[in-house]
Amino acid sequence: MKKNYALLSALVIAGSMSFAQNLQQKFIGQQATPELTVGETPEKGGQVNSKAPGDTLYYEDFGTGGPAGSNLPAGWTTTNNAGNANDWIWSTAAPGGQYSGATGPLNSTTGANGFLSLPGDLYNTPAPPGGFVGMDASVQSPAITINPPVASVLLRIEQAHRFCCVATGDLTIEVSNDGINWDQYDAAPGIGPNTATANAQVFTVNVSATLAFQSTAYVRFYQSGSSHYYWMIDDVTLIEGNANNMQLEDFGVNYVDTFDFSPVYTMVPQCLMLPMSFDGATFNAGSNTQTDVYVKAETYQDSSLAGAPGVGLTWADSTLVGASVPTIQRDTENVAGYINTIDGYFTSFVSVVSDSLNQDPASAVSSYRFTVSDTVLARERGENFFVGDAGPGNYVGGGVDGDRWGVLFTVPNVVTINSLSIYVANSNLNDGVQIVPKVWSFEQDSATLTGAMSMTVAENLVPTTIDTSMFDEWIELDFAFGTGPATLQPGQYVMGWEQISGGTNGLEFTAGRDRTMEPFSPDVTNFVYVNDAAPAWGWVSQVAAVRANFSKVGCIVGLDENEMENALAFEVSPNPNNGQFAININTQQEADYTLNVRNMLGQIVMTQQVSVNKTKNMQMDLSDYEKGVYFVSLENGDERLVKKVVVK
Repeated sequence: MKKNYALLSALVIAGSMSFAQNLQQKFIGQQATPELTVGETPEKGGQVNSKAPGDTLYYEDFGTGGPAGSNLPAGWTTTNNAGNANDWIWSTAAPGGQYSGATGPLNSTTGANGFLSLPGDLYNTPAPPGGFVGMDASVQSPAITINPPVASVLLRIEQAHRFCCVATGDLTIEVSNDGINWDQYDAAPGIGPNTATANAQVFTVNVSATLAFQSTAYVRFYQSGSSHYYWMIDDVTLIEGNANNMQLEDFGVNYVDTFDFSPVYTMVPQCLMLPMSFDGATFNAGSNTQTDVYVKAETYQDSSLAGAPGVGLTWADSTLVGASVPTIQRDTENVAGYINTIDGYFTSFVSVVSDSLNQDPASAVSSYRFTVSDTVLARERGENFFVGDAGPGNYVGGGVDGDRWGVLFTVPNVVTINSLSIYVANSNLNDGVQIVPKVWSFEQDSATLTGAMSMTVAENLVPTTIDTSMFDEWIELDFAFGTGPATLQPGQYVMGWEQISGGTNGLEFTAGRDRTMEPFSPDVTNFVYVNDAAPAWGWVSQVAAVRANFSKVGCIVGLDENEMENALAFEVSPNPNNGQFAININTQQEADYTLNVRNMLGQIVMTQQVSVNKTKNMQMDLSDYEKGVYFVSLENGDERLVKKVVVK
């Protein structure tokens, strides 16, 4: 299936990272099922990849349908594969249904004179005797003449949709040049179940792979699997594209480690920073062959944490896509090697470039913004971007005491976690509910998600009672009356909360929800534990506002800053290096230490005993080991100090 992932633009991240992770399939089937909800707030923004220059090749505004929604415009036909009456219709009305009452008719350019509608919610209101019925219907255009044929064709529609409650449901745009063989394009890229688009969303896909140099076109819209809510479509347009237009269809940011599931961060402490690489999915959407095509990645420090001007460009590299890339060819390349060494605010740009002047340059570049902090790790963008809420009650069986929520993160070094911060959603169901913060270890080799998160490594045993003064606020929950600050060894962990009480009174805790990060959050990195008749963990697409707060001394465990200055200190130089580097050790008194060198998995690759009398200089050689990140520690029964070393 062709998937044309539309580019999104936003403050923190632009682009889709859907292909960036190479996921194991064992956990994919353990996705939690969303609960049907009323009055869902739509996605922000009304345009997706809406660049559409050139002449109009075909246009249909559906102004000739009816009467009473029973007839489609001339030449358009509907097919129902389920053998029932749940068909596409022509309409000027709201979709209707018990869960879509707040949704109005399609607010498209010509919506007042009619549009296409598949009102799944209405068809399932009331629920049929055998339970909710999934949609399985398509609506197809007549043969469309393209005269003269062109090399580049864009398809633009205005739409509004929301689907539920199976993740396998498809909303696809199917395109053919003969009415027999069809290519499929995703009409809901990066949008998960139970999430509404804007009404109306301008949506454009490049269909040149199907219609380049073709004189005839067919278009149809097909929905399968999901039972609710609606899909409305209007103003279907075919447009001639550009001669020179290399597009970045998709891009990925990878925090490089050895785990199967790797989260994407918006904020991460310097001592937890991993090497980064960038994937770029390119497409020659123009009619001309392009020469010397590269995927390029750049990272800039915009400013320091203190607000001082940034240093600007900190890294740039590129990978050749091809010396000659013909029209409608797709490729994917990786640009690797960015290693961050300073904190501050950063922007990474991923782009595709060629020898020709791009006639649509905005379609060739996307960006990713992140913060390298001193103590805070986050996977959401902050309260200015929260819309709605996220919590166990949003999933079937959830909303009871014992429910849990979790967010995956990776620890490449030994660190101390002191507390979690959670943004409390503005919901009356939060008033009086009690929660405790928790951190679980994550074992990717387990057969189930429940087995993967069976061990609690940090928690507070005294519940926090939520009240209205905490609504729309961050609250910090520490581990003082439980495990206390916890030392985390290198590995993966899940941070979140457990609801302790309130469920018997109909209360259910929810946090702020960052919908803008959900298209970019890799599968199996957000979790819900539904404490129903068959309690278990499942992964979800919603991104909840949960942050981890680490010790101010970062990767140094067991000492505060003053103790560190008065006791043990050491430096590694140069860093990064080629495997050969010097260690300079300073201490206030004579002492013996064990020097260990660990790899990213926490395995000790080198160890030796070291005696220090105030100062000692040592030469180290890791040139025979694989390039990557290592951790050098000096430790004894009283002290421990760790440094990250990058071998290039």
